Amino acid sequence: MSDELKREARKQYLKYFRIWFITVGLLAIALLGAGVLRAMKGSIPRTNSAAPSERVYDYGDMLTDEEEEKLRSYISQKEGELGIDLVLVTMKQPVEGTEAKEQYGYRSTGWTQNMQDIADDFWDKNQYGYNKGFEGDGALLLDNRYPGQRGEHLSTSGRVEYSLSARDVEKVLNAVDRYYDSDPYRAYKVYIDTVCNLMGGFRIPSWYWLAALAASAAAAFIYGASHLHQEKARDTTAVNDYVSGGKPVLRSKEDQFIRKSTVSRRIETSSGGSGGGRSGGGGHHHSSSGASHGGGSHRH
Repeated sequence: MSDELKREARKQYLKYFRIWFITVGLLAIALLGAGVLRAMKGSIPRTNSAAPSERVYDYGDMLTDEEEEKLRSYISQKEGELGIDLVLVTMKQPVEGTEAKEQYGYRSTGWTQNMQDIADDFWDKNQYGYNKGFEGDGALLLDNRYPGQRGEHLSTSGRVEYSLSARDVEKVLNAVDRYYDSDPYRAYKVYIDTVCNLMGGFRIPSWYWLAALAASAAAAFIYGASHLHQEKARDTTAVNDYVSGGKPVLRSKEDQFIRKSTVSRRIETSSGGSGGGRSGGGGHHHSSSGASHGGGSHRH
């Protein structure tokens, strides 16, 4: 094939697909612009006045007074940046067995279930949530240091629950575990940092770009097919030898890409109990008050 025919064929491709190239480009610019605006707007106004101002409840006496104040200050800064409540609760209390169930009124004898209930109920009763007091945005870390029953539970709510996947919850808990025994203050600070890193910034997931490219390619294919008969009359004979009917002939590799379909996964949910994990809400369940929560536990 001559260079002239190849050049003409490339022109035909650009002619058919230029509107979709422009559309995808404008969409990318709009998304990046939204990210810049988010970064520039600074502190997010709080809309929930029902919750207490306290964020650090060191019932387990794991922190010095200075460390508590440093955490409170750090949490206040991060909450304003992201618009989520960040709460820490430490304790030294049995949460497992029949005796503990009878003494404290737990609904279970199991460690995991009771840790989850304590964390969720503490959040609900204090009406935490940056934007509202029921199913509001935020997270709470409960750390139990009772001998033989040590471990932490992360309870998520609102936007944090739906943003953090089961894998993200594990990232938070694993980060806490790295300093759990050696430096409790650092463990609690890294809980804040990890949640904020997972929630913060203007991040466009990789699947978004793949979906956008697939959608634009499919739309271009449909557009070209619908205008095939109109273009036949205007194309030159020379170009028709390479571009059938005035419509660019897609190579097999490109054709396979266009024919790809997006696979949707059904999200399983449960009500009450510990619940099964789900994408976008690790450990999704409902608390005793009926509020939706996510999260997970690590026992030491």
